[in-house]
Amino acid sequence: VLRKITLCLLDALGNMVAGSTLPEACPEARTRDGEGPGRAFVFGWRRPAPPLTAGFSNAVHLDLLEAQDGHRKAGLHPCEGAIPAALALGGGAGRTWEDLVLAVLGGYEVTLRFGRTLFPDQARAGFYPDGTCCPLGAAFAAGRLLSLDEKALLGALCAAAFASPLSLRQGVRGGAKALIAGIGAEVGLRSALWAEAGLAGGEGVFDPPSGFLEVLSGHAASGRLFPPGPSRWETDGVYLKPYPGGRHAHGAVDAIRKLLRDHGPLPGPVASVEVTTYPAAVAFTGAPPARASPLAELTQSIPYLVALTLLDGSPTPGRFGPGTRQDAAVLRLSRRVKVRPDPAMGRRYPDTTPTRVTLRFRSAPPRTAEVTHRWGDPEDPMSVEAVQRKFVRSVLPVAGEREALQAWDRVSRAGPREPAGDVLTDV
Repeated sequence: VLRKITLCLLDALGNMVAGSTLPEACPEARTRDGEGPGRAFVFGWRRPAPPLTAGFSNAVHLDLLEAQDGHRKAGLHPCEGAIPAALALGGGAGRTWEDLVLAVLGGYEVTLRFGRTLFPDQARAGFYPDGTCCPLGAAFAAGRLLSLDEKALLGALCAAAFASPLSLRQGVRGGAKALIAGIGAEVGLRSALWAEAGLAGGEGVFDPPSGFLEVLSGHAASGRLFPPGPSRWETDGVYLKPYPGGRHAHGAVDAIRKLLRDHGPLPGPVASVEVTTYPAAVAFTGAPPARASPLAELTQSIPYLVALTLLDGSPTPGRFGPGTRQDAAVLRLSRRVKVRPDPAMGRRYPDTTPTRVTLRFRSAPPRTAEVTHRWGDPEDPMSVEAVQRKFVRSVLPVAGEREALQAWDRVSRAGPREPAGDVLTDV
């Protein structure tokens, strides 16, 4: 599991760098004065920042391209709280690389325990799980690095639950979506620092009948945090994304890539595309983009990502830059993509993520491909080499290939007793 969490950390660092190059990159780090002790970095900008500013900004940048990791059966992205919080405090004096990695792992496990307990009830109730659960993982990761005792760590978790942003799923395709990642990481960091100062948290926030879990799920859910049976690492169920875009859209991307692999070049211009998938994918990512759509609407659109894949072979970070995201050819082709839900496929979700794509041509027979699991899911994981290639592509806007590979090697080969600050400074 430590190898898995190190891959998640490397993947997140690459996504932070890629996000930092976008026009939507967080203005907070440019305007906020120093807050909090220690040293931290906004990755991609090659500049130090106060921990709270760095945690907020790195979380925003991590979210912008929708290329971050996630968990199907928790319905969220555990990296968004735990990793920015750990990076914000991990460079402090006396903290080793092992301390940082274990803090991230603990943050993932806390986030995923709460996410799985509340899945899918809180989403059905209208809440966005990243906003409610990721602050808890951030608080735990930060608390571990601050060496909080058990009572203080519980206080940090209570404070984070009390102050977590109850963001609404209804606005997930809006331009402010990444703001929730930043707020969640900052809430977790502040909650841990609050507890370190000896201040009380939100005692009773987890107590039924109207505690955190019951309010979000609509029923008694406390007993599901630690289900009976053999213990397991929830982190083993985390997926990594091969390319940008909402995860529900990746089944369609993978089906087209499979079709191109199996049948070779297209026989002519595409007249229309039909995507059939499970209803949750349609609800989250089925809408086509409008002209001048914000970035979050493009990354959360099956029609847009399908068009990019047909034209380029797969979505890449470079396609979401300010000069390329409104490409007329992509927008025209995306309007020929129709997405429809299949209730039978819905009954197989979230154990599988079935998606079928049919391409129709003006002067050739149609072509169809179907996938059951998306590339990057635990059932079809990315290889270490594939994650490394994605990392290099993500970092290229601010570094050459050689420097990107050196950064990868520095993190992947860091010794457990090395000062974490030295590793992060080298990256």
